[in-house]
Amino acid sequence: MSNAGTQVLDDEAIDTSSYIKALLNILDDYTIEREWQDNSQNAILNIFDDIATEKLQLEDTQHALLNILDDFDVERIRVEEVNMNLQAVNKAMQDFIGIASHDLRSPLASIMGYSSTLSENWDDFSEEDRRNTTATIVRQSQNLSRLVDDLFTLSSVESGGLSAVPEEIVLREAIDRCLDAGNWDTTSVSVSCSPDLVVVVDPHHLGQIFGNYVQNAFKYGEPPVRVEATQVGDVVQIRVLDHGPGVPPEFIPKLFDKFARANTLSTKAKKGAGLGLSIVRALAEVNGGQTSYEPNTPSGGCFVVCLPASNRPES
Repeated sequence: MSNAGTQVLDDEAIDTSSYIKALLNILDDYTIEREWQDNSQNAILNIFDDIATEKLQLEDTQHALLNILDDFDVERIRVEEVNMNLQAVNKAMQDFIGIASHDLRSPLASIMGYSSTLSENWDDFSEEDRRNTTATIVRQSQNLSRLVDDLFTLSSVESGGLSAVPEEIVLREAIDRCLDAGNWDTTSVSVSCSPDLVVVVDPHHLGQIFGNYVQNAFKYGEPPVRVEATQVGDVVQIRVLDHGPGVPPEFIPKLFDKFARANTLSTKAKKGAGLGLSIVRALAEVNGGQTSYEPNTPSGGCFVVCLPASNRPES
């Protein structure tokens, strides 16, 4: 082969080698570019993952903040309710102090006034005047004693120290004693109670329960007043019924609460601390009983107390 031919082959070999090198360089560049794109894609995917994670964290934080705000709102409402209750209790206490002070002063002033008058005019008074004056003193003393008993009972309830010493009591005899000791018109009270009924209750508490019920019937209801007692299983139900206007339906759930007084014209016209029925409930419960109210028919109220019956055999 001539030198010219050899030169041509060498030039072709050089061109092929350069072409291959160029191709290899292009492939290397493509591989590098592909790796760079892959790395960029992975970086972008990682960024997306981080964004998604951050989004979830932000949503969790948002939910937590919303829960905190909800808790704050619930707590705010609770605090407002507590404040309203405290204001109501404070007003009730102020009203109670004013009413109790009046109720304490009124019988005390009557006792002192009538006692002084009786002492100064004993010789000038007729026998009838003496009896009437003495009866007034006794009646006001009973009112004062009942109020003091209620205040002591309330104090025991509030301090958690209320306790009972139950004993077996013939109910009809206890009712008669309470009626005789009260300052009510007993001719307006009828009693339906078997002489065989025996309850297990603290005798002093029974007197307070019955006295408050009857006083309530005369004060807020109207005569005639009827007392009914029956035994149902191991419980004796005592009902005190009157023929007054009854209790407004919306007030019934609050009837046995402390300082509770219905907002009606008839109740506003009458003085009272709103303690009697709450004391009845506390006394009934400490003796293993319970209280309730139901409308009378055709009108009036029916106040009920259920007390444990004695399981002693009948004589």
